[in-house]
Parts: sequence; structure tokens; C-alpha cells
Amino acid sequence: MLERKSYERRSWVLGSLLVMGATACNGYLGTTDGRASSSGDPGAISPAGSSTPGSSEATNPTESGPRDPGRVTIRRLNRVEYDNTVRDLLGTTQTLGQSTFLNDAPQLGFDNDADLQTLSPVQFTRYEQAAEALAAEVMNNAVQRGQLVSCDLQSGTACVTKVIATVGKRAFRRPLASDEVAAFQNLMTAAAQAGASADEQFQTVLEAMLVSPHFLFRPELDPDPAGTTPHLLAPYEVASRLSYAVYRSMPDQELFDAAEAGKLAEPAELRAQLERMLASPKNAFGTTFPAQWLGTSGIATESFDADLFPKFNPSLAASMAGEVTSFFGELLQKNGPVSDLLTAKYSYIDAGLAGLYGIPVPAGSGLVRTTLSTSERGGLLTMAGVLSVTSYPTRTSLVRRGAFVLSQLLCAPPPAPPPDIPAFPEGEITATTQRGILAQHRAIKACAACHDSMDNIGAAMENYDALGAYRTQDAGQTIDASGSFTGAIAQPSGGVGPTFNGAIELAAAVAADPRFAPCIAQNVLSYALGRSVRPADQPYLQDISKPSSGSALGVRDILLNVIASDPFRMRHGDPTPAPGGML
Repeated sequence: MLERKSYERRSWVLGSLLVMGATACNGYLGTTDGRASSSGDPGAISPAGSSTPGSSEATNPTESGPRDPGRVTIRRLNRVEYDNTVRDLLGTTQTLGQSTFLNDAPQLGFDNDADLQTLSPVQFTRYEQAAEALAAEVMNNAVQRGQLVSCDLQSGTACVTKVIATVGKRAFRRPLASDEVAAFQNLMTAAAQAGASADEQFQTVLEAMLVSPHFLFRPELDPDPAGTTPHLLAPYEVASRLSYAVYRSMPDQELFDAAEAGKLAEPAELRAQLERMLASPKNAFGTTFPAQWLGTSGIATESFDADLFPKFNPSLAASMAGEVTSFFGELLQKNGPVSDLLTAKYSYIDAGLAGLYGIPVPAGSGLVRTTLSTSERGGLLTMAGVLSVTSYPTRTSLVRRGAFVLSQLLCAPPPAPPPDIPAFPEGEITATTQRGILAQHRAIKACAACHDSMDNIGAAMENYDALGAYRTQDAGQTIDASGSFTGAIAQPSGGVGPTFNGAIELAAAVAADPRFAPCIAQNVLSYALGRSVRPADQPYLQDISKPSSGSALGVRDILLNVIASDPFRMRHGDPTPAPGGML
């Protein structure tokens, strides 16, 4: 019976894949406009207003020009999204996605970029194995089974139809079509003919649902696949976009209810739902987004020279990451001004961080909100988490820190270095200060243009060592932490921009830069949509980053504006699909 069950299930899955590729998805495993992916630096954020690899737009529209909300490549659940979804769907505590699935390749720091979410034969085999394990767990656990099966499966067709429709709606994040319900009923019939019990029949159906592309992917069923006219997404599609942006999981019952009632077409309702979801324990945006945007999610895997930095250990690494997310989370919940990201005089400190920072240990356990009385600390640029991920295991890096400010905070990333210019060997630079290395960079003509911008910014953060501890000397010499927005990247208008001395003054200059708020908007939009920004997104980004009348732009405002924007709520078809590449 088991062999027959497996055969029938795989037959149904293959059939559903073909149907989806032919009629449903209208999605391509390529770029956001459906064409083949182009190579590029997966860690670089495209500057606002520039062309994005794979984008078909040749011009940069202005606010008064035509607007295009674009479209998104069909998105696969990443490992975390998969685990969260099966948790909410099945009540399981297993995390098979994170423990057995292939790693999710990051794009621009984010692990949910649709253009990189391919599906290999190895990955599909893991999906099958996970589906079998999860379905067996559910049907052998009375509590989990009772949450899915609300009637006697042996009582007849009405019960079977009800259970399939109910579970399928939640698994596919939309109501099932009549032919889909019939396909699952036929699968149960085939299992019954092979001698399976009622529970075994439904277990087979559950396995099939969990390997269906309608579960593994987030298809958006475009009513006009070749049309270029923008149109609203279907209500359940909007619900999924919002849910995975905030929860990293399937919609909850309130979102399903709002979709069924047709309420999600209005920006005001989306904002109301978002406010509700941000207060939920399931809110993952406040921790996931800043960690991926700033790169601090990888602190636990960082390695520092134990002789030079004996304080570094897994506990301190967790505190470094936690300080960033706790700080961002407060600004998100309280809608603190965007400028406070860089200038706030408070943070979340525990004993480990207090020892590193040289400040009193706050009362209480864990990370405690602490007012920063020292002039050395304030905002993201002075946090150990940010400072450590922009350093090397043995030293700081003007280049990394300067590039971080340009890329992550101003969305003006330096170009890749010329291919014929080798990196400075570690042995050539360990005996000099980082200020000395700046001069070495500038001595190479091909490097000067970029390093004028990066090094003059990174120099302002030199008072903090590779771990983030404050210092006044490097290699026995007094640190010169003066810098400026110099060079074509940092100062597009030419000449020398604002000057600063130290990270606190640098942070104030960045916070006042007109590129800062739109850059945050760009990153939030990219994360929420699961794609890189395009030139056509620029007018939307300007709108998203505009403060409400009479008030400063808040961190929460940006997310609210993103989910109410046309790129989040709308899409269009693709009149020129690429040959092949479809599911």
C-alpha cells in the first residue's frame, strides 16, 4: 500500500506542477521582469535611481512621469518561512526547513529574494521527505489531527470535501478551486482502493498538499498574464504579501477573514492590519529586517583573533546582535524618528556589552534599555554589532566601514574594484595605521576615485576597534577620526561635502543627508517585495519616505507607507515572457 500511496502522490504532484507552469503561476525563475538573471555582486545594494541587473527599464522616471508598480518573480518559501508556515498550519514544532533544506542565497542581504529561489532536484527531494514526516506526525498526534480534521472522515463525501477545502485553503493561502478539491478527493479514492484507512488516505492528501507548488511557492495568479496595465492583486495575494513581510509565515485568521470580505484593497485597511500585526508576538519584521539589512545576523559566525580580542565569545556575539534588533524594535513600535536610528542616546545593554563599552552595568538581567551618558556612543554606527561586521578578524577596515555607510545607509554603493587590481596582502598593512593605508590606496590611480569616498567616511569610525571597543590610539599613534563626504560616490554634486570628526558627527551628517530616508524606504520595499528595486520604483520611494505634514518621518511610517504603496498592492503581466524557465 505504501508503494502505491507514494506513486499516486508523486503522480499528483507532477500533474500539479505541469498545470501550475502552464496556467497558474505566470512566474519565472529569473529576474523580476521574467528574464534570465544576470550576474552581479549579490551583496551590493543598487543605488537609488540606477539600473538594476535584470531590469528592462532604461530610464529613471521622475515623480511626474509614468508610474509602474512592476511585478515580482514567483516566490518560494525560504527555510524560515517554511518552518513558520508548517508550524502555523500543522501545529508542529519541527524545524525541518532550517535543519535539512539547502541554504537560502541572500540578495542585498535579504534571504527572501525571489530571483535566487530556484528549485533543484535535491531540494525537491527534501521537500518530499519533510512532507512525509510532517503528515505522519500530524495524523499520529491527536491534538494536531483534531485541529485539521473536524469531522469523521469515514462519514462520507461531505466530510472529506469539507476537510480538504478547509485545510487546502490554509495550506495554499487561498480557497481551492473545485477541480483542485476533486483532485485531492481522487487521491483519497486511489489510496482507499489500495487498502488505506481513512486516516492514511488523508495523510496522503496532506503530503500532496505540502509538496504542491501552491504551498511551496507564493503564486500570484495574474488575470492578464501578457497585459501591461497595472491592477490590484487578489485579496488573498495581498494577505500573503503582508503576512510574509511581517510574520514570515502564512496569514492568520484575521487576515484570511479580511481577504474573504474583500477589505484588503484599501490602503487604510492594510495599515490597520499592519498595526495589529506589529503588536503580535509573531511579528518577525522588527528583528529580521534590521539584522539582514545591517548584516548583524551573521555575527555568530564571525571569527576574531582570540589574543587580540579575548572578550569575544558566543554570549557577547548574541548581545551584539540583540542590541541592534532591540534598538530597532523600539523605534518601530514607538514610531521613533528615522534620524534616531543614528543619533539616539539610548540603547539596550547587558553586562557583556557594558564591559566592552566601558560603562556601568545596568540593573536587571538581559538587555536593558539604557540611557547613554557617554559622548562615545549613540545610534547604530557606534554599536558593536555594526562595528564588528564591518571589520576583519585582526583589525578594523576603513574600506568596509565606509562602504557600509554608502551602501546600507545612503544606497550609493561603490562599484566593484577593477579586476586587475589585487587586494593589499594582510602582511603589507599590519604594521601601519589605517590612516596610512588610506594613502596607499590613493596612490593607486585606479583605486583613488572609490577610496576617496569610502576611506574618508570609514576614518570617522576608527576610534572603535574591530570588536567595537573605544580607543584613542592605533599602532601607538593617536587616531585621526576626521573625515568628509568626498568623491563622486559620497558627494554626487562634486567637491567636498559635510566634514565630521568621529562617528557621532558622521552619524549626524548621514541622518541629515537627503538620501538617508529614501534608502531605508528602498531596503524596506525590497524586503517586503522580495526583489531588488528598479528605476521605476523611484517615485514610489520618494512618496514612501515623505513625512506626514507637521511631523518627522518615523521608522513605523516607512513600513506603513510601503504596504500601502502601489508596488506592494499592485502588479502587471509580462508581454514578453522569456522562453523556458517556467515552473
